[in-house]
Amino acid sequence: MKQKKRKKPVTLGKKILLAVLLAALVIGLVYGAYYLIHYYFYDDYKAYLSSYTYETGTELVLGKETLKDHKEFQLVCESDTLKMYLDSESTNVAIYDKRSGVTTFSAPVDADDDALANEKNKEYLKSHLVVTYFNTARATGIYDSYSMSVKNGQFSYEAIENGVRVIYDMGDYSNSMGIIPTYMSEEKLAEINAQLTEKDAKSMERYYSTTSDVAGMRKLLDTVKSNTRTQEKIRVMLEAVGFTQEDCNAQMALAGVEVSVPISFQIPLEYRLEGDHVEVSIPVCGIVENGGGAIFKIEMLRNFGAASIDQEGYMVVPNGDGSIIHFNNGKSGAAVYNQYIYGIDPLAADYTLIESTNDAAMALFGICREDSTILATIEDGATLASVTAGVSGKINNYNYIHAAFTVRGSETLKMFGTTGNEAELPIVEPKPYDSMLTVRYTFLDGDHTGYSGMANYYRQRLINEGVLTVQEGQEEIKFYYDVIAGLEMTESFLGKQYMGLTAMTTFEEAQQMAQALYDAGITNQVMNLQGWCNGGYYHEVLDYVWVNNKLGGKKDLEALTEAVEALGGSMYADVALQKVTYDSKRFSYQTESSKYYASGYAAGFGQVNPVTLRQTSSLGYSETCYDLISPKFLVRYVEKFSDTVGDYNISGISLRDLGSTLQSDKRRTELIDREQALEIVTAQLELLQQAGGKLMVNKANDYAWSVSEDILNLPLGDNAYVIVDQDIPLYEMIVHGCIDYCGNVYNLTDAKDSRTMLLTMLEYGASAHFVFTWEDTSQMKYSGLNSMYSTTFTTWMETAAQLHGELNGVLAQVSGATVTEHRILNDDVRAVTYSNGITVYVNYGSQAATADGIQIPAQGYTVK
Repeated sequence: MKQKKRKKPVTLGKKILLAVLLAALVIGLVYGAYYLIHYYFYDDYKAYLSSYTYETGTELVLGKETLKDHKEFQLVCESDTLKMYLDSESTNVAIYDKRSGVTTFSAPVDADDDALANEKNKEYLKSHLVVTYFNTARATGIYDSYSMSVKNGQFSYEAIENGVRVIYDMGDYSNSMGIIPTYMSEEKLAEINAQLTEKDAKSMERYYSTTSDVAGMRKLLDTVKSNTRTQEKIRVMLEAVGFTQEDCNAQMALAGVEVSVPISFQIPLEYRLEGDHVEVSIPVCGIVENGGGAIFKIEMLRNFGAASIDQEGYMVVPNGDGSIIHFNNGKSGAAVYNQYIYGIDPLAADYTLIESTNDAAMALFGICREDSTILATIEDGATLASVTAGVSGKINNYNYIHAAFTVRGSETLKMFGTTGNEAELPIVEPKPYDSMLTVRYTFLDGDHTGYSGMANYYRQRLINEGVLTVQEGQEEIKFYYDVIAGLEMTESFLGKQYMGLTAMTTFEEAQQMAQALYDAGITNQVMNLQGWCNGGYYHEVLDYVWVNNKLGGKKDLEALTEAVEALGGSMYADVALQKVTYDSKRFSYQTESSKYYASGYAAGFGQVNPVTLRQTSSLGYSETCYDLISPKFLVRYVEKFSDTVGDYNISGISLRDLGSTLQSDKRRTELIDREQALEIVTAQLELLQQAGGKLMVNKANDYAWSVSEDILNLPLGDNAYVIVDQDIPLYEMIVHGCIDYCGNVYNLTDAKDSRTMLLTMLEYGASAHFVFTWEDTSQMKYSGLNSMYSTTFTTWMETAAQLHGELNGVLAQVSGATVTEHRILNDDVRAVTYSNGITVYVNYGSQAATADGIQIPAQGYTVK
């Protein structure tokens, strides 16, 4: 009798193993679902992205009126103050100002007479677009709209509302017919002719000969191959019946001929006239790229309003807070001025930093001549733009300034093999950034001349648009001071090191600080409390907010706010919402940070190593290195912070980076360009403002002006580029009287002497700015804040009170007033006039000076 095989009993160990495996599977599934929902499918940011429309053009009919002394220019349209004319042969546009009688051309009409320019530079002078592109081998090339379009008659016009659209077909078609097939079958020709008018059908029959070397196919006449105008007529007819490049390729294939498509670009350039300005735009969605070419950069109207060598005036550039470059200044050997608006995208910047400069914080530039002033503002595409200015004597006899737009990202990556060989891999983004690129050229009247007139006009425009609001004057100007509360440093317990919070200033000590300043005569205080939450100065991400008890806790924080407000001041809580320290434990840098051209490379930044000059170094302090939150996830963090910070009673929020840092996210699966990032950032600024608190913005770019109650760390000066002649406080001239501001920290600024710093603040209308700690500065010597070498409050309180008192004695008289005029009287003397009639004279020289009958002492100032 057979015995049944008995099953082995499942041991307890196996049961536990199965349970663990099952639990691991469940956890994995839960985490996977969480990851997909929380990261991969998260797209709330898309709600803030906008779009634009490409206006349908119609047939252009020019008016019979012509421009005086330039009969080739015919009237397109006019407003109350301006007239727009077009030379239909050259695509040149002229803007005539009815008020002054001055005409401004989009390109010089006498470019061929330039004695300095060579043939290529003359073509650039006559061009309205200069395009840098990549070919299929990823090598760069340049097309200009004159030699590659206008010269060959490869352009057309469309009428649009209040203006004209010029469509440039830029390319060398000498060896290509585009969509025009050299051979066409009888059947296809008959099909096309059936859709054409009788006249056009007869022309098409005439263009294709019955005598052909390919049986059953008709051949294009040789005379047509050398006549670009006839080719354009055929191309228009074929496009009208829906004939495409694919149809062309199919016909050529029937004849056994391979089609060669040249690199070419079709680019629409639009002019719209309204009131006192003309808006010039390139809708990127209307650009067509052929032959494998990929546009990288477009220089738009590089010679609009260009001034010849016999004209006097200057160009205004957004260098730091503003500079001027005089026409014909003799600096033809200097490099041209070129600066990115809002600084270069951090993900596109070189990680090696060879110079430290102030970014251009305003999307504008200007042309100031004796008989006219033009203010140019970049209305759309500013984050993709740079401003270039050059003087006569270098490549031609003109002084010029223009905007250029980077419409597609690119980079050259260095690859290293296992054998030590090195190769460069060019990366070109597959699609251009789909944005409208617009520059508004405003022609100012006789009451708004020079850079002062530009500032006055632009300020009033921003006031009318609700961006700026004129403030009420105050009896005392503001005094700004940063207070460093908490900072994580290396500590030890029983011989084991760890990172712990050190209180450099408790909330109670900050109260004592505020009271001491008040007792010293500083009543209008603005405290910027740094390191108050989430681990100190280099804090964790702010998806929720917590306050360390070492600093005093929530109760003492709110008591500090109440104390400062009781003294007549404001207390702002400083936060970094875009830069996340490497030490942050609740941030997924691989998923949530901006990426660099691949899914696995998160862009990391830090300090500049003095040896390698790489700006990615920790210099021994990992907390100083940081990732940048992708614009995609910025929305979630700002929303969570806005919800939780409302539980704290504070005067306002100080934004360390949100109004001055702007980066893209180049991950391949979901690229967010810088224009889209700007839309996301501005929406978050508005969200924070609507949450109920005031906002103070560090180094605010102009897109943050509308939400800024105060601005910190304005650069009171420009970058010392060789081509630049003088610095001007253009930024301050626009915002003074609308937004209060201060310059860099006084007790950490490397300046020649304190007197010069005082005079600069008086000229620029800026309040004093200090940084304080209650504890001695030496405690931060071995920390990520070791660059703050002199912050002890007791050391600087008396100096702060004296400086504020002297500044207040002058600037309180112009509090709430706007700047109506800034004059550079000579190399040493400046005069600033305000809307209430007060003029402040500043003399930087070592000798006394006289201006407007007023004596100004050496290294001193006088108020009229």
